[in-house]
Amino acid sequence: MKRILIVYDTKGGSTWEIIGWIRDGAISQGASVDIKSVREVDNLDYDLIVTGSPIYGEQPMGSIINFLTRDDLTNKNIALFVVCFAGVFGLRNFMVRRYLDEMRSICKGHVVSMTSFDAATGPWRKLNREICYDYGREIAGAPVRRPKVVGTA
Repeated sequence: MKRILIVYDTKGGSTWEIIGWIRDGAISQGASVDIKSVREVDNLDYDLIVTGSPIYGEQPMGSIINFLTRDDLTNKNIALFVVCFAGVFGLRNFMVRRYLDEMRSICKGHVVSMTSFDAATGPWRKLNREICYDYGREIAGAPVRRPKVVGTA
């Protein structure tokens, strides 16, 4: 059974909701998942440490940046994610890549995965839930589900 720790910080609660969906997906694959705010982390004895931050003021939260520089992350497998509205406004590739690259560049661990999620509510919420759930399945070791290619006439 894969042991996963999800480390997060949040201000408005969107990140917390997303983490719940990621957890549910990982648990569906038999993983053991612990969730801790960045201030609660006292043990890093896990197979994977998933670290997520909402984006405020065009950057990840300082508490997450500080966490990623911890010396005890050396030789740990890390998955990074950000939560932001950039995708909703069509800026996903540029902005999100910048945020994730910044996090990866200072991370003391071995980054094995990076992704982003929309903080959107309303009509995007159901799709966002499915994406987060699938990501949880993936980090727990399930095969990645790819959309079917649809031909055009």
